[in-house]
Amino acid sequence: MDKLINRDMIVLDMEASSKDEVIEKLARIIEKQGRLIDLDEYLAQVHRREEEFPTSVGFGVSIPHGKCEAVRDAAVAFARLKNPVQWSADEKVRYVFLLAVPEKEAGNTHLQILAQLSRKIMREEFRERLENSQGIDEIASVLEM
Repeated sequence: MDKLINRDMIVLDMEASSKDEVIEKLARIIEKQGRLIDLDEYLAQVHRREEEFPTSVGFGVSIPHGKCEAVRDAAVAFARLKNPVQWSADEKVRYVFLLAVPEKEAGNTHLQILAQLSRKIMREEFRERLENSQGIDEIASVLEM
């Protein structure tokens, strides 16, 4: 996952009051990395996906994602929120992985990223390290596991 995320795409103790705010802040980080062609189109795709089915996966984690032509290069941005936000009717989230995948890689790359993240999230040690890491370098090493 180290090509998909770098230390500039990790935010600790992000302040946000809604899932839309979290998604927009993380999308802007991906845009600053030059990985998006069109921020607005990408955000619209992510929001459409969230409306269809919220992307909270349990354990206080969400993996919103957008697969579209507005993405130049696949990327993952991560935020550990200062305070959990309501993500779906019955779940609050504190850890958010925002995925951006070019349409041409929608099948393979998208599924590989989701599978890799899902395996990590299932491990209690991984979740504890997300919670307890003190700095961006420490989180970056956790995400490289």
